[in-house]
Amino acid sequence: MISGITIEATGSKETEVCDCCGRSSRCVWGLANTNDRCLAAYFVHWTLRHVADRGANIDLIVGEWGDAATPERRTALALAYRLLDAGPSMMLIDASTRPVSRSSLAARALSREEAIGTSLAQHAFAIADAILAQDERVSELLGGCKITA
Repeated sequence: MISGITIEATGSKETEVCDCCGRSSRCVWGLANTNDRCLAAYFVHWTLRHVADRGANIDLIVGEWGDAATPERRTALALAYRLLDAGPSMMLIDASTRPVSRSSLAARALSREEAIGTSLAQHAFAIADAILAQDERVSELLGGCKITA
């Protein structure tokens, strides 16, 4: 498990409008770091005021970063985030169905089956927990819950 993850918020934008309710969606992104090195880039997407019934998506690009790193050294993973009666819940989903699969930053997008049970999956959940705990821009996702990472 990765410890000491810090989140660096780097950007956000309002995106498309939900067909069923006309509400805007939001995407925020940033970097997950530890020990002065980048672990992952992240993207969180949700429809505003729709988290309770639609949830959110957390897309990650994990691997090596820096001047010498190449996309072949990075992998895309995706998590579905849901706010259940018992509290927040996340599960791995097929990253090839997400916009992150088309990013030039990663050479490969893992399916759910490829990711489950791997150390990469453990890293993804640790990074997602850190995002939820530290990135104030995603506070709507918590629905009053408190996350500590």
